[in-house]
Amino acid sequence: MTWTMPLVRWFVSTIVLAGIVFLCAGQMNNLMLNIYLAIFAGARLMVVLVADRSLDGERRKPGPGGSDSESRVGASLLFLTVVIVAALDAGRFHWTHPIDPASQLAALTVLLLAAGLEIWAMAVNPFFSTAIRIQIERGHRLIDLGPYRYIRHPGYLAMVLSMPAAAIVLGSRVALIPTVCYSLLVLSRVAREDEFLRENLPSYLQYAGVVRYRLIPCFW
Repeated sequence: MTWTMPLVRWFVSTIVLAGIVFLCAGQMNNLMLNIYLAIFAGARLMVVLVADRSLDGERRKPGPGGSDSESRVGASLLFLTVVIVAALDAGRFHWTHPIDPASQLAALTVLLLAAGLEIWAMAVNPFFSTAIRIQIERGHRLIDLGPYRYIRHPGYLAMVLSMPAAAIVLGSRVALIPTVCYSLLVLSRVAREDEFLRENLPSYLQYAGVVRYRLIPCFW
């Protein structure tokens, strides 16, 4: 599989998101909005470049036996909700008091770390599907490399960290509200997927005994 179509989809999705953000914000000169879009575009491009080539088709159209497609749709809608609400708040309507620059810079650091963690997880895991399933036709096996040496679901940790960080970077307190729903959705998905893998993926139980924490080191 070539990079052509994944790169085209990356370009289109970046342009669409930028258009939505600028339309909602009513301006194009907001520094934090532009920084966020640059991070989003850069992280998505890195995923395209480092992820296993066969993973693109699996993530767009998972093979047979998958479940929990609802969480993918829900997460996508909540992602857009956070970004749209933040752009409307920070750019046009100013529903909440501005977030201080120090908090925005701290959140920017978290956002960059979360993006790096997601890229790392997808680089080492060729089975990073959007569906909960055992990818028998792709030779599904246990992955215990990279960040999977420390927690069992690093990609989901990146997702949980990235959305509230994005709301703060974009300068919107009210956008933190849908991030709570987003995080709860991801946590629910982690619990279901972890139980599924325990029951269906060979050696996962042994792996879970070594890597004890699903999402948050020393806690859960």
